[in-house]
Amino acid sequence: MFLAENSSNLALIIALCTLVGVLLITVFVVLVVKLKKKKHPRVKVNEEFISSLVQALGNRNNIQAVSTVNGRIHFEVEDLDCVDLDTLKKLSTAGVFITNSTIKMLFTYDSEAICTAVQSLPRGE
Repeated sequence: MFLAENSSNLALIIALCTLVGVLLITVFVVLVVKLKKKKHPRVKVNEEFISSLVQALGNRNNIQAVSTVNGRIHFEVEDLDCVDLDTLKKLSTAGVFITNSTIKMLFTYDSEAICTAVQSLPRGE
């Protein structure tokens, strides 16, 4: 009788240990997946930065289109001669790339926030 009770207790203990082990592994996997997906927080964009950027691009009227591609911001400008490349190089974290009339840059600020801020600026006459 004592032997039968010990084997059922042993089976119960093994089942509980297995369940706890599976739960711990599941929690660990979920945490690892969430940490990998967590993006590095970007610095919030400020008005002074946007103002300097737009001025370096030759003012809002010179900017025809703004978009983001893989974290880089693409500015389509009307006149490349109006653009202050030295200032743009200082503002950008990874240099300035120019293809035809498109200027591509990467910033420490959030790309989407910059794009939205520039697009919301009114065009002058």
